[in-house]
Amino acid sequence: MEISYLPSDYLINGLRNLEYIERVESTFLLRAVKIRNDSENTVRLVQYKFEILKNNKCVKTIIYDEEIIKEKSEDVKKILDRLVNPDVSKIFLGVEKFWDDEVYSSNVLEPNQETGFRLEYFTHLDINPVDKLVLTVTYIEEEIEKEKVCTIHLFCYENKNKYIFPLKGAWLVLNTFDNPYEHRRMHSQEFGFDLGQFDENMNFIPPKGNKNEFFCFHGKEVLAIADGEVVDTFSEIEENPLAGELMSQEKVKEMFEKYGYKSLAAGNYVIVEHSGNESSFYAHLIPNSIRVKKGDKVKQGQVLGLLGNSGNSTAPHLHFQLMKGADFLTARGLPCYFTNLTGLEGEKIELIDKNQSIVYTD
Repeated sequence: MEISYLPSDYLINGLRNLEYIERVESTFLLRAVKIRNDSENTVRLVQYKFEILKNNKCVKTIIYDEEIIKEKSEDVKKILDRLVNPDVSKIFLGVEKFWDDEVYSSNVLEPNQETGFRLEYFTHLDINPVDKLVLTVTYIEEEIEKEKVCTIHLFCYENKNKYIFPLKGAWLVLNTFDNPYEHRRMHSQEFGFDLGQFDENMNFIPPKGNKNEFFCFHGKEVLAIADGEVVDTFSEIEENPLAGELMSQEKVKEMFEKYGYKSLAAGNYVIVEHSGNESSFYAHLIPNSIRVKKGDKVKQGQVLGLLGNSGNSTAPHLHFQLMKGADFLTARGLPCYFTNLTGLEGEKIELIDKNQSIVYTD
């Protein structure tokens, strides 16, 4: 039995420091798992066991029985047709192809057939972070029960650089990594987030149909979070016409054929490469507002462009993420710690670890 998983080297432990109860919450996502029958016999998978370890001691066990294995397998099967598009596969998995739909099966595998599961999200509250996830697959081969064990390391990532926030003022942060149903589902966006502001009536999202200029933060300056080099920009996608309304299907098709999937999704964007193979990504900018070009050296705090509503966006906002590498489709998402943020009560914030947080920087 052969087990492979994504991300293929280690999982990043997204930590939430809960000081008021003197605990840390470990959160990590096993994006995709493939289980292939490399024997010459038919096998039947009967159990998945997940063990969360801290200092080689098991602190939590989760078991899936045969029925759940079938459900998990079917969940993958339903999306295989969408993953045929290599760009879509890269967005969600970070690779062009992972499962092979021609040999994909359920929990009964003939030789060389495979099955799998996706998006297993784990949390654990403890005094210290956990550091390993052990997956044990139990299967029946020629009426003999066997096991295959796979150990996956968890890593608490530390930034290679000192970063400032990409905007000035008070901002509402949405779809952070503690919300596993949004950006965290996608490979490079795992620790990304969206930024917007309240209006004078304390509304964040006004009624649908308002023009982009209605939003008080439309056109705000977007700043480089650290010194670096611009490695990619795009500024040709027009903004979506109104809040809650994307471009027409005809226009989407035209933009896709002309510019490709990445630009259609991100809209107008800038990617800056920093030292230590870390890159920052700023998306949905106003067309022709980008003030830098590929190859430019930028300084921390330098204006890159203006916040807009281009690409896969239903209202003006800035999508921001930090990545290991500079390819928006395949680079791994990284946590980003900031040096100049405070919360509502003036407390210092480094990592934005709570969805719908309000943060401030001047």
